Amino acid sequence: MTRTPSSFVAIFACLALAAPVLAQSVLRQGDRRDWTLEFNVTIRAWQDAGNQQQRRGASFDVWKFSQATVVVPWPEDTSLSRANENRSIEVTVDDREATPARAKPEVILANRHADSRYLGYAIGASSAREIGVVAKMALSSFEVTLDDERAMAIEWPDEDWPSEAKSALDEQVGIEWDLDGRPYRGLDRVSGSIDRLLSNLGSEPRNVSPYLTAKYLTGAIWGHMRSRSGSGLNTARTGEIEGIDVSGVADTFARRRGNDFEVAALLTYVFRRAGLPARTVFGVVAEKKGRGANELTGDNDDEGDIVAWVEFAVIERGRTTWIPVHINEMMDSTSRAPNINDMEVLRKPWEGFGTIKDSQYLVPFSFHAHPPLSVKAYNSPAFWGIFAEPNEPSRAEQSMRINVTSTPVTADSQREQPEQQQTPRRSRGRGRR
Repeated sequence: MTRTPSSFVAIFACLALAAPVLAQSVLRQGDRRDWTLEFNVTIRAWQDAGNQQQRRGASFDVWKFSQATVVVPWPEDTSLSRANENRSIEVTVDDREATPARAKPEVILANRHADSRYLGYAIGASSAREIGVVAKMALSSFEVTLDDERAMAIEWPDEDWPSEAKSALDEQVGIEWDLDGRPYRGLDRVSGSIDRLLSNLGSEPRNVSPYLTAKYLTGAIWGHMRSRSGSGLNTARTGEIEGIDVSGVADTFARRRGNDFEVAALLTYVFRRAGLPARTVFGVVAEKKGRGANELTGDNDDEGDIVAWVEFAVIERGRTTWIPVHINEMMDSTSRAPNINDMEVLRKPWEGFGTIKDSQYLVPFSFHAHPPLSVKAYNSPAFWGIFAEPNEPSRAEQSMRINVTSTPVTADSQREQPEQQQTPRRSRGRGRR
C-alpha cells in the first residue's frame, strides 16, 4: 500500500509504538570469528631517476628530524566487532629498527572523533630515506541481526547525545572536508536536497524514530545513485596500493555514482544532516572458508578487498548502540531501490540494514580515511599519518598493505564467547566489484 508524504507522520508514529522496548539490545551477535589484522605502511623519500639528455643525474631526498611519530588506526568496538587490547607496533628506518624517542615509544591516542583511537610510535632523531611501519591488532567479528520491530520503538534522546556518539556529528576529512581540511564545494546543494526530503517526514522530524529516519534516507540514496564505479584504490608507481580515492560528497551526489568509499561517505553525510550521529567504517573482507565462493573457480572473489559501510547511533537505556548499514552490499544485491513511499516496504527488514549476512568475515580497521589528528600522509588518504619536528617531509611516496589472518581458538577465547546480543557502549559522560 502506497502512502503520500502527508500521511507519513501518523503512520510512522504508529509503527514506533508497535513494539515494546525490552531489556536486551536490538542488535544481536551470532557466529564469531577471531582475527589478527596487520597494517603495513611504507613511506619512501622522493626519488628523481634523472635525465641523460638533460645531463641530470639521479637524486633523492633525505629526511632529517629531531623526533617523529607515526600513527595507524587501532579499531575500537564497532556494531559488528569487539576490540582486543593485544597489539604491537614495529617501526624501521632505512630497514633498521628505529631509534625510539623514549623508553616507551608506543603512543595511544584514544577517545577521538567518532570514538576512534590510534596506535603510534615515537621515533628519535634520525636521517632517513625510508620508514616502515608494521602494526598488529587482534579483534573479533560477529554475524549481526537487527530486531527491526523493536528498533522502530527507540526514540530520539531527550537530552544531548552521549559523547562517543555526539562527536560523530562533527566534520571530518573525506566527508565534509577535503584533504586540505577545507569544506567541500557544493555541499549546500546536497544539504538542501536532504532538507527537502526530510520535510516529507513532517515539520518535526524527531516525531519519526531514528531507525525509520535512517531507513528512509538509506532508501533515498540507494534510489538516487545510478551505479558504483571502480575499486576506489589509488596505486603508487611501484604498483602497490597508495591509498583510497574519495572525490567528495558533493561530487558523488552530483554524478550519482561512486566507489564503495564515496557512497558510504555520502550516506554518512546524509545521516549527520538529519541529526543522526554516523560514521564510515572501513574494513577488510576476510577468508570465508568456502562460503560465498565463486561457483566456477571456487575462489572467494572479494577476499582481501577493502570495503566500507556506515553506522548510525541509537540510544538504548542511556547507552549508545551502533546500527550497521552496508549500503554497497545492498546496491550490489539489486539495482532496484525499495519504494520508500510504501510504509509496508519500510516496515519490512532489509538485508544489509542492521542485519548483515556473513558480517563475521568483515574485519573493521578504521573510521577515517585520514586520521582526525595533525598528521600528514602523501598523495592519497591511507588511514595513517606522520608528525615530525621540525616538520614532516614535504614530498614522499607511500604504500600500504592490510593483511588479515584467522586467530587460533584458545581455551581463553572460548570462555569469552559473547551473549547473543550486542552490549551497548556506556557513555563516558562529558570511515569495485
